[in-house]
Amino acid sequence: MHRQRLLTAATLGPLLFIVLWWGERRLFDLVLLGVTAFCLYEYFTICFPGRWVIQGLGVIFGLFPVFSVLLWENPEFIVPAVYMAFLGSAILFLISYSRWSNVIWNWAIFFMGVTYVGVCAAHLGLLYYLPMGKEWVLFLLVTVFSGDAGAYYVGKGIGKNKLCPNVSKGKTVEGAAGGLIFNAIAAFFLWFVLLKDIDPRALVPLALVIGAVGQVGDLVESMVKRSAGVKDSGSILPGHGGILDRVDAVLLASPFLYWTLSLCRIDGVFIR
Repeated sequence: MHRQRLLTAATLGPLLFIVLWWGERRLFDLVLLGVTAFCLYEYFTICFPGRWVIQGLGVIFGLFPVFSVLLWENPEFIVPAVYMAFLGSAILFLISYSRWSNVIWNWAIFFMGVTYVGVCAAHLGLLYYLPMGKEWVLFLLVTVFSGDAGAYYVGKGIGKNKLCPNVSKGKTVEGAAGGLIFNAIAAFFLWFVLLKDIDPRALVPLALVIGAVGQVGDLVESMVKRSAGVKDSGSILPGHGGILDRVDAVLLASPFLYWTLSLCRIDGVFIR
């Protein structure tokens, strides 16, 4: 498991960097669409096993926010996209009302997938379109993935106190603290090699909050899997599970980073 985890990271890491740093916008858009679609598929497969129509429509509705961003590059269009997904899902569950033992419960689970995966993924596109967008997406990915690695290895090494045992038995307080330390280290490294114009007094706290939000995202996905009685969202990534297992923290952290940069850029908080 450990060797598979390292080999997968060593293979995908450089490919992701090439797509982000040297690829054109269209390539980034295609990768974002593909990854989002796969995450949506994994989510709806977990929550609605065997229901192919629900799974397919879940992927389609979940991509509405992403398409709105890729087409218009404006966060305002996420709202009508979410409304259209909400309306479509309402019609879907009205039509299939008699097939559900608790239609409201299942509708809520369905629409959560649209917002949790679709809306959060759309903010990665918005982040990419900001000034220094490539740098900020790289900052997000490196910071979150570094925190994931830190939490995993520190937790395995010295973790004793469970962080949220009812949701995830493997995550520990020590691992969470180790993840935050690695978040800060990654922020310092990126400031030194890539983000010299950004004030590190703002960058490091930002990385810590992103790391904390990312850990919440990790726990949210663990809660979904535990409720459904599955260990991983998939098996496409050896040592990591599914794609949703790998990007759950990134998904929840991306809107936070986008809106922090968008709002604080007005006051020049991050630019020295």
